[in-house]
Amino acid sequence: MRHRKDRIYVETEVPNPVSAAAWQELLGALGTADSFGLVTSGNGRIAWAAVNKETPAATGAARGHGRQL
Repeated sequence: MRHRKDRIYVETEVPNPVSAAAWQELLGALGTADSFGLVTSGNGRIAWAAVNKETPAATGAARGHGRQL
């Protein structure tokens, strides 16, 4: 985990192979972030996600996740 001025970044290694169930869980978790990606290199795969620090409780509703009041 890394803290930047306006965002928090989280990275994790993605095993190879990865089960379909684990892949679905990963995609579900990544989908809750403000931005995300997958980097593949000769060293393996890294999934990353970034969450905006400004209004973390409200960003889910703003992106269409969660409930809006």
